[in-house]
Amino acid sequence: MSAYTRPILRYGLIMPTMFNCLLLGGVIAGVSKLGTLRVEKEERYIEHTQRLAAMKKLEADLAPKRKTFQDQKILLKGDPGQLFTRILDTLLPKFREIELERSGIVFPLDHGRFGSQIKTDAARVKSSFQGGLGPMQEALLQVESLMPQAVLEELKITRKTNQLLDQREYLMMEITHTCWKALEEKK
Repeated sequence: MSAYTRPILRYGLIMPTMFNCLLLGGVIAGVSKLGTLRVEKEERYIEHTQRLAAMKKLEADLAPKRKTFQDQKILLKGDPGQLFTRILDTLLPKFREIELERSGIVFPLDHGRFGSQIKTDAARVKSSFQGGLGPMQEALLQVESLMPQAVLEELKITRKTNQLLDQREYLMMEITHTCWKALEEKK
């Protein structure tokens, strides 16, 4: 090689080829980095749209229940003894006397086991029923589902023997509930 062709090859072909190869490698690396960033951002966008759709679905499910929740908050702030009797008064007419009959309801003044441990106003309700097991279970279910603040303190079930001896399901049930009143919110 001559002195004239050596610099031409070195600076005219090899250097531009190396520069172009480095430039091409940088472009390929940049494109792959941008591709991974795009895939990552697309995944985030899809996840975000799925979260928004789930939030809208959850909001659609909860919107009708807000009224019930507000009603429950009002129930928790009301007098538990009156609420207990109101629930029973609306439930009992749907049964015949032989199915379920309230034989007594008493509001003891002592706090009982649970009432002494609660740091809010509490009322105890002792109620007694006569009838079948199914209606009694339904009455308990109604009371405890409509009164989330009611705690079953004592339950005593005995068989009634002095009448209707041929019906084995005729029972007497004595129930004691402790019901608390929700505290007022401080703003």
